[in-house]
Amino acid sequence: LDITHRDTDWLHERFPTIQAHLSQRGLDLGQDRLPITPAAHYTCGGIATDLHGKTTLKGLYAAGEAARTGLHGGNRLASTSLLEGLVFGSSVADHVGSDEGMHANYEAQQCVDRWAGQQQQEQRQQQRRPSAQHVESVSRRANELLRQVRRIMWDHVGVVRTSSGLATASEALEDILNETNDLHARCPTMETSGVRDAVSAGYAVTQACQANPNSAGAHYILPDSAEEDTDDDEAIAAAR
Repeated sequence: LDITHRDTDWLHERFPTIQAHLSQRGLDLGQDRLPITPAAHYTCGGIATDLHGKTTLKGLYAAGEAARTGLHGGNRLASTSLLEGLVFGSSVADHVGSDEGMHANYEAQQCVDRWAGQQQQEQRQQQRRPSAQHVESVSRRANELLRQVRRIMWDHVGVVRTSSGLATASEALEDILNETNDLHARCPTMETSGVRDAVSAGYAVTQACQANPNSAGAHYILPDSAEEDTDDDEAIAAAR
């Protein structure tokens, strides 16, 4: 990032927090070219809804950044999520309060109650609760797996994706998903729930990426052969 064409004093006054952060690392906003890396700033959405914010699961609604309404195309800007949040948030509220919405929510609650009853029955059938040492060991393993999921997603399902990278990620995430499901079944904790949900989401994203060979919106996929093209190194580096 190069903003050295602006007055140094103005930059320091305009961005004091950034400059304080840079000063700790021997950098100056008005004098240096600053190293940067891509980062996730907001969610582009992904839960498909209808005009009432309804999803395919009864009683589950989505609006704003979590939703994929298609109103703003495949690469929605951050500010447009505010519009979607207002418009679809209002639409969701209207539908939830309607007769149709209240009936759907009642049916959804019955499903949840049945599931909760089954879980309680399974827990009662367990001969003994896991020891504190076992819970601690499982939680440590869950945290290790969560770090692996983050690294896999960053390395292979990040800003620039390739077919081979997605295949690598899919295989690794599937293995982690199987392990986390087993961990959570044997020892349900906040940690095992968290990593199970994280790897499930990551695996779903990876599969969706593999199913779409064309770059569109925030999905940018690079041919595997292009990574080996030394004549295009600068372009690849810029994309990354």
